[in-house]
Amino acid sequence: MSQAQSKYIQVVIASPLRRHFDYLPKSGKFASEYAVGTRVRISFGRRKLTGLVIGHANNTEVPKGSLKQIEASLDREPLLTETLMTLVQWISDYYHHPYGDTLFNLLPNQLRKGGEQNAYQQRCWKITTHGLGLPETALARAPKQQSLLTHLRVAYQQNPGQIIVEADLINAGHKRPSALQLAKKLLIEESSQAYYPNDCQGILQGLGSDALPTLNSEQGQACESIASRLGQFDTVLLEGITGSGKTEVYLRSIAEALSRGTQVLVLIPEIGLTPQTINRFVCRFTVPIAVFHSGLTDRERLAAWTAAKEGYAKIIIGTRSAVFTPMLNPGLIIIDEEHDGSYKQQDSLRYSARDVSIVRASLEKIPVVLGSATPSLETLFNVQTNKYRHAVLNHRAGGAQPPTIELLDIRNLPLHEGFSDAAIKAIGDALSSGQQAMVFINRRGYAPLLMCHDCGWHAQCHHCDARLTLHNSPRELRCHHCDQRASVPSHCPRCQSNRLLNIGQGTQKSTDTLSALFPQYPVVRIDRDTTQGKKAIGEQIEAINRGEPTILVGTQMLAKGHHFPALHTVVVLDIDQGLFHPDFRGPEKTVQLLTQVAGRAGRSRQIGRVIVQTHMPEHPLMQLWQAQGYQGLIDTLLTERSLRSLPPYSYMAVIRADSKTPSQALSFLAAIEQARLAHSNSGQPNNGQQGHCQIVGPLPAVMEKRAGRHRAQLQLTSTHRRSLHQAIDRIIQFIDGNKLPSGLRWSIDVDPQEVV
Repeated sequence: MSQAQSKYIQVVIASPLRRHFDYLPKSGKFASEYAVGTRVRISFGRRKLTGLVIGHANNTEVPKGSLKQIEASLDREPLLTETLMTLVQWISDYYHHPYGDTLFNLLPNQLRKGGEQNAYQQRCWKITTHGLGLPETALARAPKQQSLLTHLRVAYQQNPGQIIVEADLINAGHKRPSALQLAKKLLIEESSQAYYPNDCQGILQGLGSDALPTLNSEQGQACESIASRLGQFDTVLLEGITGSGKTEVYLRSIAEALSRGTQVLVLIPEIGLTPQTINRFVCRFTVPIAVFHSGLTDRERLAAWTAAKEGYAKIIIGTRSAVFTPMLNPGLIIIDEEHDGSYKQQDSLRYSARDVSIVRASLEKIPVVLGSATPSLETLFNVQTNKYRHAVLNHRAGGAQPPTIELLDIRNLPLHEGFSDAAIKAIGDALSSGQQAMVFINRRGYAPLLMCHDCGWHAQCHHCDARLTLHNSPRELRCHHCDQRASVPSHCPRCQSNRLLNIGQGTQKSTDTLSALFPQYPVVRIDRDTTQGKKAIGEQIEAINRGEPTILVGTQMLAKGHHFPALHTVVVLDIDQGLFHPDFRGPEKTVQLLTQVAGRAGRSRQIGRVIVQTHMPEHPLMQLWQAQGYQGLIDTLLTERSLRSLPPYSYMAVIRADSKTPSQALSFLAAIEQARLAHSNSGQPNNGQQGHCQIVGPLPAVMEKRAGRHRAQLQLTSTHRRSLHQAIDRIIQFIDGNKLPSGLRWSIDVDPQEVV
C-alpha cells in the first residue's frame, strides 16, 4: 500500500509500551502529509503528548469510532534521517527496549517536549515588491524610514534573495520602530532565522592557533591507515601506550576527514575530560565545533544538535549520548578510551555508546576509530579474529620514556593516615625539584567508616546494605549509593561512648593529610564532590597546567586522558580490593585503571615514578603488570575468560528486578526461570543448559538492598548470540502476559558491564 493511499498514521511516544498507536490525520489533511520522522501533537488519554511518526497504514485494529485525530504537526521536515531511524530499530531490537522510548532518546529535551527546532532565532527584514516600486523620495517626511528602506533596496539589488538581520540594521544606525512602521505600510516584511550566538557554550568557533607537531613513524603509519579507510566502513583499534600521541593521530585524521567536506563525531568518556579535549580542538581547527555534556542548558544542547544536523558544526564532541547526534555529512567517528565503562548507560535504555557507534558507522559507510592504551578484552578479541584493524603506538611521543613502577609492600610498615614513609619522601622529592605529584585513591569522602572503638558500632545506611561515608566538608555522613545523608553523632548511638574512630581514608582525608605534611605547596583535589560547578573541572585543570609544584589528589576522574607535563610522581593507595572484586571484569578493570593512573607520570623528558602501595605485592596479576604492563596480561585474562565461557567467548544478558518487599524480586525471577525451563524440548532442566542458553540464578545482588529496594538478578549466557536474544524475547513475552506484583521493577541489560 503506497503512502499516498494510507488512511492512518502510526505514532510512538516516549513510554515503556512496546507498540505504536494509530491516528487519523487532522480534518482536511491526508495521512501522507505526516512524514516519517516528524513530531506531532496528540491526545493520549487525558494528556497532550508529543509523538513521532514512524509509518502509515491502510488498516487498523482499533475501531474507527475510537480513533483520534492528530492535533498538530510540529515539523516540516523529518528530524531524523533514514539511517538514524534504522539505527533506532537496531538499538531497540538488540537491547530489547521499547521502540518509542528508544526513538525519543535521540532527541534533545526541548524537542521531546514539543518545542521549536531552533534554539535561537533572530528577526530579519526584506523589502517587498510594493517597497521596491515606491519612489525614493516618497518618504521624505520620514527620513529615518526612508533611510532604512533605501538600505534594504540596495541589499535587494545586490542579492534579491538576501534578508537582512535586524541586529545588522541596528549596527548600521537604523531603529526597530522605523522597521515596524515600514512593515505596517507593507513596504518591508519580517521573518526569522536560526542563528548561533557567540556566547552559546554548545557551539565553539575554532581558532586554529596551534602549530602541527612532527609525527613519529608509528603515528604517521596510524594516520595513513585511518585515512585509507575514509569513505568506507571499517573499525580500527588505535592502541597506544599512555603518552604515545593518540590524540595527535585523532587530530590529523579529523583534519583529513574535514578536507573531504565531511563531519566528525568524537566521543569521550567523562565530562572531566571535556575542557582539556575541547581546548585542543579549538586551538587546532578553524571550524565550528558542537559540544555535548551535562553542563549545558537544554537550549545550548539543542543549538549544538541543530548545528550538527544542518552541517554548520563540522566537529561534534561529547560524552555517551552524543552518539545519537545527527550529522548532515558524516565522515568519521572516534571513540577515545573505548574501554571505559562510562560508555555503557546503566539505566533506562542500557546501550553501549561504543557498540552503537560501530553499528552507526556501518550504516553510514564510514570508519570508526577505537582508541585506548588499555583496550577492552572484547575489542582485542575482535582484533585477534580479524574483525577490526589494528594500529599500534608502542613509544611515547616526543622521546618521553615510560615511568618506573614500584610495588611497595606496606605490610608491617608504619603508615601516616595511609601514607608510607617512602611515599611521603617520594612526594617531597618531586615537589622540592619543582615538579608535581599525584595521589590516586578511588574513594571520595573523608573516611569510609565511622566506628565506635568501644562496642564496634558503625554508621550504616538504613536504605542500603552499605556503610555511610564520613565527609568533612560539609561534615556529614553520606551514602554513595542512594545519597542518604545524616549528621555526624558526637557519641555512639549504641553505648554512648565518645571514642568514635575514622577508619580508612578517602580523598578528603588524604588532602588534609598532605596539606599538613606539605603546607608550603597547594593541594588540588579532584573528585565528584569538588567538580560540581559548571566550570570547576576546567579551572582546576588550568591551575595544574601552570606547571607549579603541586600535589594532585583524586579518583579515577584524574586517571584517564589528562596530560600534565609537570607531573613526575604518582602514588597509588588502596588498590588491592579491585583484585578480588566479585564481578568477573574486576581484574581487567583494576589493571586498566593502574595502567591509566601510571600513565599520567613522566610525560615530559624526565622519567616518571609510580609507587603502588599494596598488601599483596606477590599477587600474580600485580607481578605480571609490573613486569610487562597491560599487554602482558591480555593472554592470561583471555585464557581465563575462555575457560569459564565468559565474554568475549560468549554473549551475556542480565535480567534484574527490585522491590520494596523482601524476596519479591527473587520470586519474580524464579517464575521466569521456571517458564524458561518449561519451554525446553524435554521440559526438564539439563545441568543449567537451556538449549544454547545457560541460566545462573536467580540470586540476590551483591548489594542486596539499595535505596530501600531489594534487588536480585538472573544471568543468561550463550555461545550463540541469536539463542540469547530468542531467550530474552520469550522472557519478555512471559512478563507481558502476566500481571506483575505491585511496586516491582525489572530491566534487561544486554552485554552488561557489571554483573554484581
